[in-house]
Amino acid sequence: MADPKPIALWAVPRSLSTAFERVFVERDDIEVLHEPFSAAYYYGPDRLSERYSDEDPKPEDSYENVLAEVFKSREKRLFLKDMPYHAKGVMSPEFIRRFTNTFIIRDPKYVLSSLYKMWPDFTLEETGYEQIYWAFRYAEAAGEDPVVVDAMTFSENPVGMISAYCERVGIPFRRNALSWEPGEVEKWKDWEGWHEAAQQSTGIKRAERRDPVLPAEVQEAYEDCLPYYYQLAAHTISPTT
Repeated sequence: MADPKPIALWAVPRSLSTAFERVFVERDDIEVLHEPFSAAYYYGPDRLSERYSDEDPKPEDSYENVLAEVFKSREKRLFLKDMPYHAKGVMSPEFIRRFTNTFIIRDPKYVLSSLYKMWPDFTLEETGYEQIYWAFRYAEAAGEDPVVVDAMTFSENPVGMISAYCERVGIPFRRNALSWEPGEVEKWKDWEGWHEAAQQSTGIKRAERRDPVLPAEVQEAYEDCLPYYYQLAAHTISPTT
């Protein structure tokens, strides 16, 4: 019997995806890769972003090398969390078919208000919505009924959502993975400043449903992201309890 496909959690930025990933970091039956394609997108010799253009490209971070790491033989099932725009250099229907594809989304008003605080100069591509939409469509075209998680529902009912998620991707649900000791997660060290809340947490914290006021600078990006968000939001799964 063939090894099970890696589980991919495709995300948009600031979507509680790292908190979701943390649940799988706690498990001893899963190996986790944290945003491996970000290295190729931002730092590799074939990088697709100018954000860190003042730094010399790193040959070891080529898309070819990242692919080799993702698809190498391993003893445990792989859980990969990343953003489809990071994988733009290799994204295709054929690429998507190599995973069990899952998605986590969040209303763009929350995403953009948070992203703007971290990167006031973010690009439209870095919002992630158009690329996650196409990854979802590729998965559908491959015959999948992709799992889509709403970030706010996850934060409000983590037990029910993780339970439903595990059932859909074919792995046992482990309630004890929903809490942990606070501390640095080695896998996240390359993105210092982005994951402090998830590192210092002891479990999934309920996200506040507020209505952030978007700066005028991001209003156009919000209008661009909204249709993609609505397309995926129509497919979100429900918690088991």
